[in-house]
Amino acid sequence: MRGGRHLHVRARSCAQLHRARVDAGGSSRLPPLAEDSMKGLAVALLLAVPAFAQERRDPRVEAMVRRIDAARLEATVKRLTEFGTRHTLSGTQAPGRGIVPAREWLAAEFSAIAKGSRLKPFEDRFTAQPDGKRIPSAVEIVNVGVILPGSDSARSKQAIVMTAHYDSMPSDVMDPKADAPGAIDDASGTAMALELANALKDESPALTVYLVAVAGEEQGLIGSQHLARRLKSEGVEVVAMASVDIAGNSEGQDGVRDATVARLFSEGTPETESEAQKKLRLAVGNENDSAARDWARYVQRTGELYVPSLRLRVILRRDRIARGSDHMSFAREGFPALRLSEARENYRGQHQTPRTENGVRFGDELWRFDAAYAARMCRALGAAIASLSFAPPPPQEVTLAGAVSPDAKLRWKLSPDARIAEVILYRRPADGVVWERAQSLGKVTEVTLPSVTTDDWFFAVATADAAGNQSIPQAPSVVGR
Repeated sequence: MRGGRHLHVRARSCAQLHRARVDAGGSSRLPPLAEDSMKGLAVALLLAVPAFAQERRDPRVEAMVRRIDAARLEATVKRLTEFGTRHTLSGTQAPGRGIVPAREWLAAEFSAIAKGSRLKPFEDRFTAQPDGKRIPSAVEIVNVGVILPGSDSARSKQAIVMTAHYDSMPSDVMDPKADAPGAIDDASGTAMALELANALKDESPALTVYLVAVAGEEQGLIGSQHLARRLKSEGVEVVAMASVDIAGNSEGQDGVRDATVARLFSEGTPETESEAQKKLRLAVGNENDSAARDWARYVQRTGELYVPSLRLRVILRRDRIARGSDHMSFAREGFPALRLSEARENYRGQHQTPRTENGVRFGDELWRFDAAYAARMCRALGAAIASLSFAPPPPQEVTLAGAVSPDAKLRWKLSPDARIAEVILYRRPADGVVWERAQSLGKVTEVTLPSVTTDDWFFAVATADAAGNQSIPQAPSVVGR
């Protein structure tokens, strides 16, 4: 169509169109139609139903979710705890004890899953030099995992990355000899990396997917830092990254159990914020619409769609207070990154040498692991990764106008990708955290929302394919009057 793609309806047929208009309640405002155009009106009204009410589940993603097995997760966590310690500095202390036997076992497991599938084994090996902190002498660090190659040649350098760390620590972070079974921190996440590899191994996503178990996390995010920098140096554009860390304990230190909620941590204002980004942030107050926060909202929405038994909370913090994980390494390289973690932590089971004091058990041991809970988290994250990997390219150059108007107006550009079936408009009140309204617009490139003030709402637009897989919603990068 001339002048871009718009949703239009004409008085006597649906061939000649008017621009889409959406009222403050979220419904399309359409011009009156003659009786012979009622069929066209029905189609237009269908598009006006909130997308949350008609979201589709891709059978491929549903099948992937069903392949994730709680018993296998528990078996993997059990095996990892049997290495005694996986401290980054532990090497091989005895047959079957230490981080070297653990990583050899992990590499063999990833390779076994990859055999005969589309997966390719991946290794990132380097020597970490003494840093005067938690690396007292040179030590070999090896990140192991698999790559699921993307099939979209136009986006061959774009990737989704999921990591978990397979190293562990006791009470003294510099003691490589003490027992450090690390069941929750972070055999739980490592088991999920293996499980997702098994669930995704025969898929053909548009985007490449990395599933990697990293080392050196407890010594200062050493492995993930190297991995993030390596991918950046190789020209890989990480469009979304997730660190799964401490994700299997369902009973808090206060005795309260919760196996139905998990947390998503992500940064607001990026450490790598450019001057242009800063100028936009100060102009519109979009610090909660960073790429990382929009990725977190995507995981929340998609995860809950496919796993309704799990509630995902979008936490407006980069991580727990004064703590961190491997997603921070990717954030520092400018990649959208989040951390998935359990809802209720028990600090007696974190960074503690196993022991009993005054009848209280300390230590990160297998008995703390709730396999059913971990499986829910794995399925939810896996659904988000799979759906995003299948989705068409997102809208580009999203512009918001209407700063001095009673109507909000958005424009964007679409890729020529034939898989784009529709555009979804998301919005939430300016005091909200997650998207509260969604509108299917059809395949258009602009929309006007009468009587919707831009000051009171945040907006984003996503593309979707015919199966319902959506891109990450893109917040406006340009704001005009």
